[in-house]
Amino acid sequence: MRTQDRRTRQRLGPQARRDAILTAATAAFTGEAYSQVSVGAVAEAAGASEALVYKYFANKAGLYTAVVGDQLGRLAAGQRDAVAALPVGTSARDHVRVTIEVVLDQVKDLHVAWASPFFTGADEPAAVQELRLRYRSELVAELTGQLRNPDHRRAQLAIVGFLGFLGAAAGAWVEDGCPAADRGPLVEAALGALQGALGDWGSLRPSAALG
Repeated sequence: MRTQDRRTRQRLGPQARRDAILTAATAAFTGEAYSQVSVGAVAEAAGASEALVYKYFANKAGLYTAVVGDQLGRLAAGQRDAVAALPVGTSARDHVRVTIEVVLDQVKDLHVAWASPFFTGADEPAAVQELRLRYRSELVAELTGQLRNPDHRRAQLAIVGFLGFLGAAAGAWVEDGCPAADRGPLVEAALGALQGALGDWGSLRPSAALG
């Protein structure tokens, strides 16, 4: 078996090998809970040895952290691209809307709760929660940067509360199987939650003023 494994493994460069392992790990963690995934299974799926996996990732926790970090990086990049593509003068509401939609696209594509930056898993490594916390902090900072009065405490709290609502709603959507019919109502409910907390969309500057 070991001889056969050596024959079937592809010779890849370091970055390509790491990417192959990360892809296999993403599929593994998508199919099974964190506690059920083994490094050996990931190695086999990636056409590598366990020793080679450990060359790039210190342990299973490090591998999972890299998987989640990769997805959060893709999410943040997708949100930046979506916002950058908005026409000048786009309303603050639509600015927030595209941000929400990219989050929903992220969790729908993988169809797992851990793909959400708002997920909390009881058996996850602490480093993963730190990654999600950093993402949320950066999103809060980005939305707070749109405030006409960045020192307005109600508006600051409204943004934090909005993220909590979005996280809970997106989590419920994933548990229900991400039904397409619920996507629009979810987006509208999240926008309504932020509008209600802010009191007025006028608290946020439109995209023309973001420079």
